[in-house]
Amino acid sequence: TCFCASLGAGPMSESGFDLALTELIDGGEHEFIVDVGSDRGRDLIAEIARRPADASDLERRRTVIEHAVDRMTRRLPARGLKALLQQNPEHPRWAETAERCLSCANCTMVCPTCFCSTVEDTTDLSGATAERVRKWDSCFTMDFSYIVGGSTRPSVRARYRHWLTHKLANWQDQFGVLGCTGCGRCITWCPVGIDLTEEVAAIGAGAPPQAAEEI
Repeated sequence: TCFCASLGAGPMSESGFDLALTELIDGGEHEFIVDVGSDRGRDLIAEIARRPADASDLERRRTVIEHAVDRMTRRLPARGLKALLQQNPEHPRWAETAERCLSCANCTMVCPTCFCSTVEDTTDLSGATAERVRKWDSCFTMDFSYIVGGSTRPSVRARYRHWLTHKLANWQDQFGVLGCTGCGRCITWCPVGIDLTEEVAAIGAGAPPQAAEEI
């Protein structure tokens, strides 16, 4: 289900990591080529027994990566996503997807970039000690958007739209990059088979010409 190549997020990483490992399996040999992406990674690799990669190792890695890219059948456009999603908040596809979505939060639980959290206040039985704990949460739960006696996103449609728009559009305003790595975990673990690459394509197919052209 991976589509990282279409986003330029993999299989090879160029930044944003300490150590990047490429697995090489050849007969009885099982090795990793390690790329160092930070000072922290350099300090770590210095403590590990290793040998320098030679030309044949690098060629094997190139072959492995090319094979991985060739096997990716899904695509997500790296450009134009922000405009497409922000300009289509009322697209009928949102409602169609909501009819299938169980709001189970599986996609957010397996996503490597989702970070929604909540806080919970608890007391002991005596009432003398109170504790506030930060817990992992999901924007798909009703309680997550519960404010002053009501939920700001009471429908599955609103919650799914918020998640996908944040991940592919508003994330760029916050961090300057896409919030999706293209790993495909959300597709793999969705019990009803919702595929965000198909959702984006469906919205793009009915988008205004100027938004569709940017994809």
